[in-house]
Amino acid sequence: MKKVLFLFAIGSIISFSSCKKCSTCTFNDPDKGELESKDVCQKGKQYNHVLDMYDRSGWTCTKN
Repeated sequence: MKKVLFLFAIGSIISFSSCKKCSTCTFNDPDKGELESKDVCQKGKQYNHVLDMYDRSGWTCTKN
């Protein structure tokens, strides 16, 4: 019984963890007259949220 509970606990931990995703976001800044670039690395929903914020601000993001 202990082995079953242990395996269930390990399986739950593995299934709830998500991999870190990275993208490179670029923006052509007309005020500075140069191209800015930032690397964005997050996990899960936070990754999608950050990319949405960059997209709304006029940045172009590509997945690495």
